[in-house]
Order: sequence, then structure tokens, then C-alpha cells
Amino acid sequence: MTESAGTTRRPRGRPSTGVRAAILASALEIISGDGLDQLTTRAVAKRAHTSEASVFYHFGDKVGLLQAAVMAGLGPLKALDPAAVTGALDQPPVETLAVITAALEQFFNHAMPVIATIQSDASLRRAFAERLVEGDLGPHRGVQLLADYLRAMVTRGVVRADVDCDAVAMLVVGGCFLAAWQRAMSGDTGDGKLPELRRIVEALGVLLAPDVLETERSASVGDRAGRRRQAGGGDTSPAAAPRRSR
Repeated sequence: MTESAGTTRRPRGRPSTGVRAAILASALEIISGDGLDQLTTRAVAKRAHTSEASVFYHFGDKVGLLQAAVMAGLGPLKALDPAAVTGALDQPPVETLAVITAALEQFFNHAMPVIATIQSDASLRRAFAERLVEGDLGPHRGVQLLADYLRAMVTRGVVRADVDCDAVAMLVVGGCFLAAWQRAMSGDTGDGKLPELRRIVEALGVLLAPDVLETERSASVGDRAGRRRQAGGGDTSPAAAPRRSR
């Protein structure tokens, strides 16, 4: 059988590069502009100028497409300097927290329309939840990232030793989520009704800072111990002190 004149055969094999990104962008446009009712694989394929088969090839099903749409917003978090988020970078915690919270807010701004779409359909919500559990995905990953950073700062002595790092991280991530939710629900009319994340970070900087007197006391004790060692030439720790005979 010969092809009719003027027709173009679709090449076999792996679809051309860029198709996956086009499908994702099209899905996000439909979610933001038209809602879940219009989010069909056929509509996504048509807007992306590709075949419906390509949607299934790259994402498997609608749940896979929505999961990829959420994960596409992780770019700002993936771009964070590893040295900063692990505490290896020598900079004030307030500066690092500002960068992390900005990345979290960008992610939630991106993900919020997709999350709202998923929540509007019970069966879709259940299927999506199963995928999250399978991949160990969800907000707890952001909490872990931030809590690990705070623990590193505690070890360095620039964050109070009595801080519950997991609880603080939960508060910060929750604040980022709430700011994104307000923006998604209210748009520009919601501006100024919640504290800016910059203010939250600055307040945390004050609350997390070690007690000045305690820091100075610890440093003074260390200095005195060092001078005694230099003068006596030995170990001044309690374990090294001679025992009295009874």
C-alpha cells in the first residue's frame, strides 16, 4: 500500500526531544485555565501538537501526568547549593533560610493548581496518594531537608541547642505552603494579608540564635581550661584528676 501524496508518515521509535516538556506545559495550561474537566489526554496531546500515544508513552496515565506536573516545580529546590543546605557553607543561617524558603515558595506556587485539581476528584486523589507513598514523596521531604540543615547549624553552635529542628522545619514549610495557598485562592487581592516570608525568616533568626550569655560562658570555660593545660602540661578534665585515698 502506497502513501497518498502530501501525507507525512510519523517516525517510529522514541518521540523527538521536547515532546515531554510540551506535554507537561500543555497539561499545566489546561489545569490553570480550564480545570480538571478539560484535562483529557486527547486535549493535552492536541495542545502539545503531538499524538495521544505520546502522552501515554511518557507518563503512562493521567495520574502519572499529574505527578510529573507537580514534580516539574522542583527546579528551584534542585538548584539549591548543596554546600548551603548541608551547613557546609559559612554564612549566617538567616541567609540560607531565606534562599530555602524562596525555593519552597516557588515550588508551592507551581504545585498549588495541580494539587487543587487532584483534590477535586476522589478517585484521582486516592490514586495520586498511592503514587506518593510508593515514591516516598510529599511535604515531609521539604521538612527533612530543612530540619537536617538546622541540625547542622546546631552542631556548629550558631543555632540554639535546645531547638526542636523538626518542629521548626514544619512551621517554615507550612508558612511557605500557606503563602502559596493564599496567592492561588486570592490572587493579587491577597497581597499583604499574610506576613512576607522574609519577615518569618528574620523572626526565626532571632528566635534560633544561641543565648549570648551562654555562648560567652562556654567560651570562657574553654579558654580557662586551655590556659590550665598550658600551665600544667596535662589533662585538666575531671576524668584525669587524681582520686583521693580514703
